[in-house]
Amino acid sequence: MDGTVDLKLVSERLAGPPFRRHYSVIQLHDELPVFQLMQLLSDAMAAIDEGNPQSPHKDVDLRNEDPNDTIGRMLDFFQLLKWKEARDADSLGQKLANGDRPTILSALHFLLKDMESHQKRAYLAPFLAGIDIPPEFSHDEGTTELARQVEELQQQFKEVHKTVSAMRSTGNNTAILKREIQQMEDEKQQVLAKISKIKKRVEEIPQHEQWLEAARELRREQQNESSIAERIKDQRSQSQQAEINYNNALQALRDAKLATASAGPDVLFSKMEEDNRMNKYLATENLPKQIEEVRQQIRQRRRVITEPAISESDLRDLEAEIKQLNEEVARIAERKLTKTSGVDDKLALFRQQASIIARKKEGATQRLNILTDEISKLAVEVEKKQQAGAKLGAKMPKGEEFKSFVAELREKSTVYKQKKAELSALVAESGILQRTEEILSQKRRELSSSLSALETKHGISGFHVTHDTLEKVSEKKAELDEAKGRTLEEVSTIIQKLTTSINDRKTHLSPIIQELRDMRQKVQDAETEYKEKKRLYDATVAGIESEVMQLEHDVRAYRQDVDNDQSRFHYLNVQIEMTDVAQQRVMQEMKAYIGGDEALEQQQKSRGFKTYRDLYNKRLLEQENTGKSLREQQKEVKAKHEPNVKQLKLFQDVRNLLALKSAYNAKMLSGEMQPDTKPLNATLNRLVL
Repeated sequence: MDGTVDLKLVSERLAGPPFRRHYSVIQLHDELPVFQLMQLLSDAMAAIDEGNPQSPHKDVDLRNEDPNDTIGRMLDFFQLLKWKEARDADSLGQKLANGDRPTILSALHFLLKDMESHQKRAYLAPFLAGIDIPPEFSHDEGTTELARQVEELQQQFKEVHKTVSAMRSTGNNTAILKREIQQMEDEKQQVLAKISKIKKRVEEIPQHEQWLEAARELRREQQNESSIAERIKDQRSQSQQAEINYNNALQALRDAKLATASAGPDVLFSKMEEDNRMNKYLATENLPKQIEEVRQQIRQRRRVITEPAISESDLRDLEAEIKQLNEEVARIAERKLTKTSGVDDKLALFRQQASIIARKKEGATQRLNILTDEISKLAVEVEKKQQAGAKLGAKMPKGEEFKSFVAELREKSTVYKQKKAELSALVAESGILQRTEEILSQKRRELSSSLSALETKHGISGFHVTHDTLEKVSEKKAELDEAKGRTLEEVSTIIQKLTTSINDRKTHLSPIIQELRDMRQKVQDAETEYKEKKRLYDATVAGIESEVMQLEHDVRAYRQDVDNDQSRFHYLNVQIEMTDVAQQRVMQEMKAYIGGDEALEQQQKSRGFKTYRDLYNKRLLEQENTGKSLREQQKEVKAKHEPNVKQLKLFQDVRNLLALKSAYNAKMLSGEMQPDTKPLNATLNRLVL
């Protein structure tokens, strides 16, 4: 255990806040006394549990605490933090009581390694701990109701704690929020100033009330228009959906008629029986199994959500435990196989066949589910295609139209195949031509290389290249000259055409230009009028928006008042219900104390006591008698303690004396010492027991 402890981490954590105690690794490992290590362990528990105002670890001095209480307190805290060593509480308690240094250092390392997660767990544990209800009270309605309320409150606490943790994790700073609020207030003042200026401008406009009313009417009409357009859209979609459902129903009807016409009643009946068996299997065997798997997953996820965050060390411990459990399961399975392999099991063949059939059924069910999902996906896709076709105005051909469409499609398919064959032939021919071109290029390169060799041999190297270049240059020069002549003629022709076209366009555009000038003047007038109307509209909109903002603010205030009143109402109702429950229990206790009710007396006989007052008085008396007897035993032990200690000291002296005599006699027998012949003039000491 000591080998896995990171003493350097322990030393660093102890040197930091809130401990500020500087110990080296050697001091922790060898020099520091066990009692001081135990005190450090208690202080670490107090630092982790500082969020609990009633923490039993706060300001604890182990010199003033009973050792048994110390060990019990530490064991409870380790079990609360789910330390793996605390699973065997007796062994851990014995090691702590004996002052086992490796165990204490390992415990200290566990506490200091993940202090934040331990603090969170220690904070949540008192609120989420279950309540142990004694069996005699577990059937009480009031107790059951209170336990249920406690569970509900714990669930509410979990949700509130998650919300608070999420808000804290977002990192919202108070200073940032205040700055944002101040910025929003400044913007609000700016907006109010603009609104007041706009109001003054609007009031200066003649008949501004009529303009405001006209703007309101316009907005209402626009809202009505948008709502009508939305209703039309919904009705169209509903109509398309109804048409799709109608087509699906017609298709199902046609399929049923075809099945009836092609097969007899026996075939239909057998098919229905087969479908019935399949549906029965799915409903009775497959679906419950799937539901149970989903419920198991939900339970696991809820358990994971409710548990606090797990550190990496906890994950490693859990993985090691899972690995160990898997190995143990494998060993148990091997032992079971070795036990059953020698026995002549007559049902093994039938079990094997049953397992094979079960696997086949599960495989068929999985394939059925996959096919069903594919069918549903295809149906959704077909529906989307039909909706898209309906939006585009396309319709599915029916009857003779569908037959003609299929025939046309076949003809197109035939033409496509022919064209594809022709394309393949052209591709093949293109490949042959490319190969021919490559061969000719290769031959040309070979001839060119042989010609170059001949030119080099006769001393006229590069003659054919120069000749080819001169021919190409002369050809290009002739082409350029011809192109220049054509270009000059074309340019002159184009210039004449452009001049004629420009003159025609000027003649044609002169009245249009005059009309355009008039239209520009009208546009300027219209823009002026538009800007004026837009200014009035903006002013009106600003006023309306200010009114809307004020109304929204009032509505939010009223909603806040309603929420507060509802919260207060529910709180008072809960308090009344709790008071009624307490009053009912008090009345029931009074009836039980007074007597006279046969049913209540029968209940008293069944539970073994008349009232809870009598039960608790009886238990108090028993506890007082037990305490009295324990005090007497303690008194007797204290009275006999000193004589027993003296007797133990005398026995130890006798043991030492006998050991000395045994050593002396052994030396005398071995000859290491000579016997002393002088008479001993000494008094004889005897031990009287």
